[in-house]
Amino acid sequence: MMKIALGTVQWGLNYGISNKKGIPSKDELNRILSFADKSGINLLDTASAYGNSEARIGDFSKNKFNIVTKIGISENDISIKEKIKKSLKKLKSNSVYGCLFHDTINFLKYPSAWNEIQIQKKEGLIKKIGFSLYNPQELEKLFELNYIPDLIQVPFNLIDRRFEPYLKELKNMDIEIHVRSIFLQGLLLNFKMMNEIKFSKWNKIWWRYRNWLKSIGLSPLEACISHVLSFNDISNIVVGVDDLSQLKQIVLASKRDTVKAPKSLISTDEKLINPLSWL
Repeated sequence: MMKIALGTVQWGLNYGISNKKGIPSKDELNRILSFADKSGINLLDTASAYGNSEARIGDFSKNKFNIVTKIGISENDISIKEKIKKSLKKLKSNSVYGCLFHDTINFLKYPSAWNEIQIQKKEGLIKKIGFSLYNPQELEKLFELNYIPDLIQVPFNLIDRRFEPYLKELKNMDIEIHVRSIFLQGLLLNFKMMNEIKFSKWNKIWWRYRNWLKSIGLSPLEACISHVLSFNDISNIVVGVDDLSQLKQIVLASKRDTVKAPKSLISTDEKLINPLSWL
């Protein structure tokens, strides 16, 4: 079963510290989606906040893929139903596989939104509802308040393994787990970037990382994918690509035997594992 899913923020915004190519052209997007379809990839991840990503998916995906989108909430905003219908219009679809609240902390200020999104699920506009999370504390707060999702998306990679202790429990609760940031916005693929002053604080991790890669004979991309695929409770791995060649490398790497990274690579330092702190 193909667990790779395509993240689409790069299709609507210039995103990622290692993205030097910008937003893919129409032709490149067609090539990416055609190859994804032929490779068994069946899920696209997007959001209303990703520029014109939803509209581009609507123009090019031809309803061949399951779509997970995300919505935000703010004071005096339009209703949840209106938000979802707005996204569906852009996506040129009658329904989506999943709809997540993009900011859990903000969601907790508007608890009525949970009932609203459940109504849209009952009406058939959404198959699964849930949350995009940034840390385990958000998950624990949701459970404490009895907000039990069908689907969550969380950051997860060979350095950031904060959600690892929760995977089995979530699977047992029949909560679908999607993970993102498996390359940490490209940092884990770029040794030159690791040597920059703002990342030099973690030189010991980079040294262990290089030695581990050498010992297993894998490239950084292969190792990052192999590590995440070794966790069977994860349903989908969301990766972003700027061009077809990147997607081909990822699909090829996903077919290798899996291997878990050593725990000596783990960091809980927010200044490293949270890209927002890099600014």
